[in-house]
Amino acid sequence: MVIKVPPKNIEKEPLKIGVLIDFHNGDEAFQVLHDTMELVFDEAYESGLLDRKVEIVVKVAEGLPRGNYHTTLKAYKELVEAGVLCVHGPKISENAITLRQYVDTEGHVPCVAMVGSDRWYGEWCFCVNNGSLTEEPYMMTNYLRTQGLKNIAVVYDESAIGEELLGYFRKAARSDGIKILGEKAVSHLEEDLTDAAMFLKEKGGDAAVYLGFGISAVRLNKAFEKIGWTPPHRLMSSSFMTAPALPEGVRSLMGWVGIDQYDEENVVAQAFLDRFEKRYGYRPQNFWSVLNYDITHVIAQALSNARPLSPMGVKAALESIKLLPAAAGGVGTTITFGPYMRSAWRTKDFLVFREPDPDFTGEPGRLGPPGTILRHRYNPLPPLTAED
Repeated sequence: MVIKVPPKNIEKEPLKIGVLIDFHNGDEAFQVLHDTMELVFDEAYESGLLDRKVEIVVKVAEGLPRGNYHTTLKAYKELVEAGVLCVHGPKISENAITLRQYVDTEGHVPCVAMVGSDRWYGEWCFCVNNGSLTEEPYMMTNYLRTQGLKNIAVVYDESAIGEELLGYFRKAARSDGIKILGEKAVSHLEEDLTDAAMFLKEKGGDAAVYLGFGISAVRLNKAFEKIGWTPPHRLMSSSFMTAPALPEGVRSLMGWVGIDQYDEENVVAQAFLDRFEKRYGYRPQNFWSVLNYDITHVIAQALSNARPLSPMGVKAALESIKLLPAAAGGVGTTITFGPYMRSAWRTKDFLVFREPDPDFTGEPGRLGPPGTILRHRYNPLPPLTAED
């Protein structure tokens, strides 16, 4: 007996990609994230890079520093249960450091994060870094050295982020001949930083340096006004990039020079923003759009090359990505992974220095012009000698 099975048209199921938001930084930020991911995945499908559409599954968890780590772990588990092939996230180092163990030992769904801590990297834990807690300090002391600023005082967040930055800043300062006159820890939840401002004033020196999550720098500015003192120079880590998400935007960090990832001269970034503006009617000229473009582009490339189309296949495909042109950072920035390589960047210019533009009169936020100007790119200098 022959049993005939009627033909059935079966459409390919969409590819599920998770988004883990462990720090909610406003509706504008989420809009840019959503629109960027939608654009990149649609372009990948329309160009034939992907043979099916992508379904984005979002989980929002208020993790550290405002919430707790457990919510981040719970959100990641929910994404795994939803059947995602890869996770875009996490975003905050303090959550990532602890999450890594579960991702590597039980979760086994690869994550492409934007965190800055080296303690994130693992078999399933990749990173297109939004700054680097270990490399930023060397870039900061390079800036200080090129500006002739040799004596500085430091305020740092008493947290995993602040302390990792400080440890490497001490090493970088020795390497570049920068003298640290004093260090003061502050809580990133502390609102009145008058004592910290007085500490910086009393230590004197050429510059005040801030290492941490970001909000403390705004509170330091208010404290400087309170005590009637203007530091000769102010330098901060990549927490500078929190400015667009703050109520007063970049104006709240006036006077600070900080690390950023948006460079107007990057042609990959400008081409992406041209396509973005044509489709959505606004132009988010800041690190948030270009960095999310890079992460989503990385995931799209991995989906295209995954064999089999499973979390394990995506992990192997991520390891095969080489010299992918990046929108974040300066001209020529590329992304490369490998079996033992989990940090994406292959150029010093994945980070640049910017400062608030005193002439900027636009609205704060993520949807338009950056409101900042380029100040410095890393400038390789010869090692110090006895004469220095």
